Amino acid sequence: MEEKKRVLEMLQTGSIGVEEAMDLLSALEGTRPEPRPPARLLKVRVEAEEEGRAVKVHLNLPLALAPLVESFLPEEAKLTLGRQGVNLKDLLALLKEGVPEGKLVEVEAEEEDGPVRILVEVV
Repeated sequence: MEEKKRVLEMLQTGSIGVEEAMDLLSALEGTRPEPRPPARLLKVRVEAEEEGRAVKVHLNLPLALAPLVESFLPEEAKLTLGRQGVNLKDLLALLKEGVPEGKLVEVEAEEEDGPVRILVEVV
């Protein structure tokens, strides 16, 4: 009983998410969570300005084609990611090892040409 209380306290403080809490509680009860289907798509959303023009990039790529993402991104988005400490090549390499479903990167920044919004998620 004490373990369940500790899991709920961790959830309340935000040190674990809801899914993690559910998995831990299931493990404590001796039941196994249902396996999730493997993630299949990499979704990338970029909204920026480059040379005074609005640029929108919306990609849905199979994970196998994830290394091609970089060729679709505007230069301003690549620079913004770098300034935010996101190494795109390393991130894409991690996809080969398998990553959980969800947001990988979400950036909102004000650049010289205007605001830049970047969202990369696995679904």
